[in-house]
This record gives sequence, structure tokens and C-alpha cells, in this order.
Amino acid sequence: MKNWIHRVFKRDRPHKIQNNAPMSMGMPEIPPSRAEAMIKMIEKTQEVELSCDEVHRLLGEFAEMAMRGEDAASLLPLVHHHLDTCPDCREEYDALMQILQASPD
Repeated sequence: MKNWIHRVFKRDRPHKIQNNAPMSMGMPEIPPSRAEAMIKMIEKTQEVELSCDEVHRLLGEFAEMAMRGEDAASLLPLVHHHLDTCPDCREEYDALMQILQASPD
């Protein structure tokens, strides 16, 4: 849960109190776009999930399976799920795939 909360909020700058309005319970108000992103991530939560570190260790294997035309999503479903829900890891995977596709065989 801690990693998930970090992923949702890490790109935001600290919220400022506007017009001297008090923050409810000492917490800044969550922008609607962030709240919507949180809800979507909660909906996709599974009983067992991989951390970003675990996915990074398997990313090369997942990409190579995809390059060979294998169904990487079925073979490594937890990695696939993580890539669907984590924009940072998805960005890493997309960059790796671009490198692999550009490499001569």
C-alpha cells in the first residue's frame, strides 16, 4: 500500500493552502484528477502484486518473451498487471522494447 500511495502522489508538488482556507484534518485537499486516478488504481488492485523492484528484475525476461512472439502476459501475469497499473514501470518497459526492436538480430 505504501508503494502505491507513493506512486500516486510522487509527481505532485506539495499542495499549498489557498486563500488561507484551513486544510481538513491537517491534510491537503486531493485534486479531482488524482482522486480519480486513485480510484482506478484501487479497482485494479489484486490479492498478490509485484513491487517495482520485483518487476524491474523480470522486465528483461518479459520483454524478450514479447520479442519472441510469446504471450508474455499469460506467462508472467503479475508483471503484465503491474505494467498496466504503474506508469513508471510501463515507461521503462516501453523504452526497453524500443531498444530491443531497434537492435540488429
